[in-house]
Amino acid sequence: MKKNMNRNDKNTKINNVQIKSTKLSIGEKTKNKDIINTNISSIIIPAIILVLTFILFIPSNVYARHGDSGFEGGISSGEVEGVTTMDYKEVCFITGQPIEFEGTLIIRKTTRNNIINTTYTYNLKNEKLGATLNRTAIYNTKLVEKSNGQVSEETTLSRTPSEVIRINNITYTLRSNDFSYACIVDSQPSIQYRAGNILSKKVYQVISGTNTGTVTCEIVGDTYAYENSWGSTEAMMLEYIINSRVSNGQSYDEWTGTASISLSTSSIKENRFQENEPDEISFRGGYVESSYNSSVLEYTCDLPEFDSQGRSTHNIKTTKGSLEIETFPSAVRLPVPDINHLRGHWAEEEIKELFSIEIFNSKNAKAFNPEDYITRAEFISAVTRASRQDVSDSSENKRNTVRTTSNNRKRKEEEIVSPFSDVAVDNPYFEDIKNALERKIIPESTDGLFYPEEGVTLSEALVILVRSLGLESLAPNPNAVTAFKDNDLIPEEARSFVYVAHRIGLVHGDDGGYLKPNEKLTKGRTAALIKRYIDYMRSGIRKDYRERILLF
Repeated sequence: MKKNMNRNDKNTKINNVQIKSTKLSIGEKTKNKDIINTNISSIIIPAIILVLTFILFIPSNVYARHGDSGFEGGISSGEVEGVTTMDYKEVCFITGQPIEFEGTLIIRKTTRNNIINTTYTYNLKNEKLGATLNRTAIYNTKLVEKSNGQVSEETTLSRTPSEVIRINNITYTLRSNDFSYACIVDSQPSIQYRAGNILSKKVYQVISGTNTGTVTCEIVGDTYAYENSWGSTEAMMLEYIINSRVSNGQSYDEWTGTASISLSTSSIKENRFQENEPDEISFRGGYVESSYNSSVLEYTCDLPEFDSQGRSTHNIKTTKGSLEIETFPSAVRLPVPDINHLRGHWAEEEIKELFSIEIFNSKNAKAFNPEDYITRAEFISAVTRASRQDVSDSSENKRNTVRTTSNNRKRKEEEIVSPFSDVAVDNPYFEDIKNALERKIIPESTDGLFYPEEGVTLSEALVILVRSLGLESLAPNPNAVTAFKDNDLIPEEARSFVYVAHRIGLVHGDDGGYLKPNEKLTKGRTAALIKRYIDYMRSGIRKDYRERILLF
């Protein structure tokens, strides 16, 4: 029931924040009570000031996560760590005209026995029209793990929500609400994907003086989302059918209207290099990681025009509009690596950023040679760190966290054994290699060996990166043919992965159109490849979930 609509390209920025807090220490104790009593005010007052200053300026994490905007077709600012009240906006069509509401949304969640209980509390108003909307809805989400590792989420209302809309001395009170939301969650090593469907039917009782009646709103929609440690986006498309039947004197006024909503909420982290102003400083500058959330909603509706008596006419009026919410960005300075010996190298910026975000080990910065071939151990370490998993508090992640914690406790009680006979537990890359195996970034070995000191070819690297994203199925089946002139040199088992890597922008080939798939990667080329991999998770995939959907 989708409609083609002309939509404006918002091009708004979005981010997901991860900010480290600093510790505050205040003074030392003195042994002399007289000194303490004498100087109590001089100690406590500055201490209080310091503590208040710390509280005011401590950075907060911001997340735009699945469910932060609820199921009502609105957008929120995303949750700030430690604060549950979010800015929120939505459009209401049941009055016969689109009314834009804004206010606050509070979300509270509890999880027990694989069931999430979520309460959404909305306090909204339209000051221009003197309208208010107050709603409290409680949802139960049941989790069912499938045999293929995916998780099914089935969401229903625990009871009829409390919802009252008041406008122009007319009160709309929600009397019944049929609702269901079904979602499949597919967690890949680097990204978690979601796809779901919404069905809803809401019936409101209308009271306007002596006139009464009902308004029924039926909603059908789809949701799509992804989430990783560098960014997240949730897209929702909803279609509305509104039927109104309200008494007007001795007769009833009846009308039908339709509406469509497309919305997208996103978060992202972006790094930019900031040069230091003074020349006489030990480092030239450093990266600043900025993070913020952005939400965009676009709507179109076909609703009847009303005469001077408030009765609907046969004329249908089309109205379009949009809403936006963008959080205030927060920022944190990243470590500054000592790589002055690489100044002028073609991959200097990529290498510098990967050291700053700790994909490369800063202890080895001075000895880093971009022309050295990267080893398998070094490459897997970089991929594991780049695809780090710290996605939201989704229920299945909570459950897996509990399992992991329990497993870790058991492992501490047991002797740690390496999964590969040629990777010792004291190998500096052991934890990253083990993590990559557990997360299935790399497959289990058939001979029990990892070959940590061997080099990595470009085609091997692309297989690992695409596998970690879970996007192998984007390649045509069964025979993928890439656009590179040396397509036939790509190993057959890697060709579909290379096809996908080229499609999503991880690799481009040289000026002559050649990929050179069997060349071993240098550390400089690896830095450029990993940087593109992170950029895809940060913003590349967002285009498919945001711009393309809003411009459909």
